[in-house]
Amino acid sequence: MKNNKICALKKTTDFAAIIKNHQVFNNVIFKIRAKPNRLGKLRFGLAVNKKNFPKAVVRNLIKRQLRQMIQRVEPKPIDMIVVVKSNYINNKFINNAKFFNEIYNFIHF
Repeated sequence: MKNNKICALKKTTDFAAIIKNHQVFNNVIFKIRAKPNRLGKLRFGLAVNKKNFPKAVVRNLIKRQLRQMIQRVEPKPIDMIVVVKSNYINNKFINNAKFFNEIYNFIHF
């Protein structure tokens, strides 16, 4: 079942608006740039760097896993860009999900 409170950012203008005015939340696996929105939805964008993950198969796997992690959290009315660091590939999915939940729960406005 699809959650109507969560949607993906696809437009370059949306990404630029977050990058222009955001707060940064870091840990060893993720860097999240976030800002509040008035839509009452969690909107997210994913940034998986080609430099850190040269193979498209690995980048797509990471993006699928991130979407799964985001679907499992309680939606907050924020816009966020999730940047994945190179340490992601060294951990299992369960550990990465714990790191994501830890940093996501720390976000507040």
